[in-house]
Amino acid sequence: SGEWLAATMPESWFRSLLIDGVWAGVGSVLVFLPQILILFLFLGVLEDSGYMARAAVIADRMMYRVGLQGRAFLPLLSGYACAVPAILAARTVEDERDRIATIFVTPFMTCSARLPVYVLLIAAFIPQEPLLGSLLGKRAAVLLGLYGLGIVAAVGTAFLLKRTLLRANPTSFLMELPPYRIPAARSIGLRLLDRSGIFLRRVGRIIFTVAIVLWALTQFPRTDAGAPPIDDSALARMGQLIEPAIEPLGFDWRIGVGLVTSLAAREVIIGTLGTIYGVEDATDDSIVLQEVLRRDLTTASAIGLMVFFAFALQCMSTVAVMRRETAGWKWPILQFTYMLVLAYGGAFIAVRIF
Repeated sequence: SGEWLAATMPESWFRSLLIDGVWAGVGSVLVFLPQILILFLFLGVLEDSGYMARAAVIADRMMYRVGLQGRAFLPLLSGYACAVPAILAARTVEDERDRIATIFVTPFMTCSARLPVYVLLIAAFIPQEPLLGSLLGKRAAVLLGLYGLGIVAAVGTAFLLKRTLLRANPTSFLMELPPYRIPAARSIGLRLLDRSGIFLRRVGRIIFTVAIVLWALTQFPRTDAGAPPIDDSALARMGQLIEPAIEPLGFDWRIGVGLVTSLAAREVIIGTLGTIYGVEDATDDSIVLQEVLRRDLTTASAIGLMVFFAFALQCMSTVAVMRRETAGWKWPILQFTYMLVLAYGGAFIAVRIF
């Protein structure tokens, strides 16, 4: 852990890099791997049992009302794991306009990269109190509400698209139904192993690199005592450039830097904040990070940040895949801009309501 490294290594810039940079950034994200694997386990059981295809048939009538095919149900449900393979799965939608509409709304599904952000902020700002008797707690209600917010945004956007830019005559929907079967433990286990490997590679490549860059920016300009105070660092000066734009949302420059770095991958914001705040030990569900966030954010701002993440397209991999699947930049640029405006507006309203 970070405490063990601090106790065994002599004071040096390399020690600071490992503890304040790499461990604070990467470790803050790794603690959320169990929650993500639970999500993948649930999706894997649904897929292997043969229920997914039947769910698509059942959902066809409901999805028809908003302009989508029942076949779009499978990519949208896959979007709860990751939007990138979900967009690729939209190739099964035969009609071109329906396919583009499906791709456009898929990022609204609450992917696994959003889950660590939600868990951190909910644990830090939402009290563990019962709601509706003992059936539901406030934290669970907020998490379910965020999932529901994504669904509402997807449905509303699909409805709007199919009556404006992607207007088309309805098409028929046919699908062969596989037999029900008991999910094989080996198949589920291999899928979880593969998904955890993908997650760890993202942590190893993207978050590791971002953590080192952020640490370096916190070390300059150097003073006689060494590294400058975080508020006087090069990173702070960069963050303060965008602070006026996000100040109406109750966000400071630290959150602004996190929003920018999370364009690489949504969960990067946790590693970014861990590095900025110098959180040395990210165990116990990032309790230390929760405490420093409570010091710098209000509950209203935290809810606004969750709403922002529910709507914003904070994932350049998704943008790149959409550009490839739509053979141009028109739809990715429109999608990114639309979701950014929706995220900003939603966060602005949330901050004033709560």
